[in-house]
Amino acid sequence: MAVPEGKVYKIVLRVFLVRDGDYFVAYCPALELSSYDTTEDGAKKSFDEALRIFIEDTERKGTLEKVLLGLGWTLKQKPSFQYQPPKKPKRFARTTPIREIKEYIPIQVAIA
Repeated sequence: MAVPEGKVYKIVLRVFLVRDGDYFVAYCPALELSSYDTTEDGAKKSFDEALRIFIEDTERKGTLEKVLLGLGWTLKQKPSFQYQPPKKPKRFARTTPIREIKEYIPIQVAIA
């Protein structure tokens, strides 16, 4: 059973905002993706751009599913197709998160 071409899924990502010296870092353990800026808002905007580039690049290369599964994501096929991020996020090495940001992102996926 294949997912119809162009099917879009919404995935909730946990993004943590941490302070590291003079910078704010937005970090998503489930994608091992981060970005930073000198302000909280700037770090979030920078992360949104990095996420957009990540999704566009992996979609263009046809590697999104492979990358997600390689990062520990699972694909539930019943009752419907649904990607789920890893259950346990990696711990922060040096800092404690200031707050958690929930990102709702649409991901277009086709599975053969």
